[in-house]
Amino acid sequence: MELDKIEAVVRPRNPWESIDLGFSMVQRWWKPLYKVWFAIALPLFLSLHLFFYFFYESLWMATLMIWWLKPFLDRILLHFFSQALFGEHPSIWQTLKASLFKTRLLLALSLGRFDFARSFNLPVLQLEGGKRATERIKLLQKNNTQAVWLTIVCMHFEGILLISVIGLLYFMMPLSYSADFYALEGLWLEIMNMIFYFLVLSIVEPLYVAGGFALYLNRRTHLEAWDIYLAFRRIAAHSK
Repeated sequence: MELDKIEAVVRPRNPWESIDLGFSMVQRWWKPLYKVWFAIALPLFLSLHLFFYFFYESLWMATLMIWWLKPFLDRILLHFFSQALFGEHPSIWQTLKASLFKTRLLLALSLGRFDFARSFNLPVLQLEGGKRATERIKLLQKNNTQAVWLTIVCMHFEGILLISVIGLLYFMMPLSYSADFYALEGLWLEIMNMIFYFLVLSIVEPLYVAGGFALYLNRRTHLEAWDIYLAFRRIAAHSK
């Protein structure tokens, strides 16, 4: 890790402040971030919905599958953030390749799917890897429960946003047509719900991954004194 190239102020923060730093990453790099996100997530989203609609006549199963594949989508986002933090914007192919291989994706989609600290553990698994990843997670997670709370808050935020946009759609319908709408246009309602879910996912998931990544960076800053290392490097550079 080339700390000299890092595009963030490296200093020890409290966990909530570090989560805010993660949110700032999304705000700063949102254009290249969403370029990669929509190039990979949108085709996956559409393909799954077309498959389940034509073969099973069910759109909700496709939405459930997208929800289950969140760990894969998280890896796409993390790869982007880990590169953008050092001034690089990875290509779509580089991101896809880095997200599929050597990231313990199968474990994340099975036993690790309900890990409430997965946003914090993901950088260890994906960026550090190795056979001692479990030990590293235990070390970094010590006295750190904010990753669990980040998951809980983002779950509720996602649910509130989804209910809000679906409720807005319902309340914008004329009362005289609402019954006909449900009776005759049920498919369109499912499609709108599907679109709304993808939009909400596109808002919340980058914040979730960036927040967990920032918690990870902050924990390493505390343990490995990155701020002191960089301060000495700056002093050495000025003294030349």
